[in-house]
Amino acid sequence: MDRRMLRGGLLAGVLLCTRAMSAEISGFAGLGASVAPLYSGSSRYAPGPLLTAGVTWRSQDFGTFALTSNDFNWDPAPNSPFSMSLQVTSDGGRKETINSPFSARKNHDLRGMGDLPATVMAGVRLRYRQDGWSAWANALTATQKRHYGGEALGNPVTASSGAEMTLLRWRDGALAVGGDITWASRGYLQGHYGISARQAAQTGFPPYSPSAGWQNGGVYSELTWHLTDLLSAGFNGRVEYLFSEPGKSPLVRSRVQYTLSSLLLYSF
Repeated sequence: MDRRMLRGGLLAGVLLCTRAMSAEISGFAGLGASVAPLYSGSSRYAPGPLLTAGVTWRSQDFGTFALTSNDFNWDPAPNSPFSMSLQVTSDGGRKETINSPFSARKNHDLRGMGDLPATVMAGVRLRYRQDGWSAWANALTATQKRHYGGEALGNPVTASSGAEMTLLRWRDGALAVGGDITWASRGYLQGHYGISARQAAQTGFPPYSPSAGWQNGGVYSELTWHLTDLLSAGFNGRVEYLFSEPGKSPLVRSRVQYTLSSLLLYSF
């Protein structure tokens, strides 16, 4: 399914069920830049644009619906310390030939692997919030079966949990730190880190079939600065580690992955 069609359909559904007497709509749009690995496990980094947008519908009767460029989320009890929400997002897959937005050069480290197709993921998210900190957990499964490298991967599944805490808060900004860890099914890990017999023959990499297990764990820090009532700036730094099954893959050049990003966000 085309991701633009998915977002358009979800947004239409939200707007159609809006009741003007008891609902409030808000939104945001952001523009920034990031530096990240070319793919999970790569030792090569490249800068790229960071674009984000979203709309939120808050209703006394139905809770909060949020549609962003990353996912769709419905939280029926947004004001409760503990909430359970439905989530729809996408695993973006991976291209065999990777283009860097600000460079004419193409990366061919994965030549012969083929393109890993994107897939829609759906699941449940749990969150507990208190003043200054929050904890969460979610579980997602692909909505359709995946095939890659001549192998059937089934419906890939991931499960994640994490926590975030605000260390400093002042009138115009805040500094937060957090961490998370992710488990993934064999089908998910095979798609991103495995090498089938057919792919091995095409690439020269040895065959590799990871079993289900922990994928990665990461920590991050985030600085937010409110420039005006509607305009804010954010800076984020993250480091994560690929655990045993993904980390042993011949595709992985570095188990430690770094990401830096900055974003200017306008709210309306």
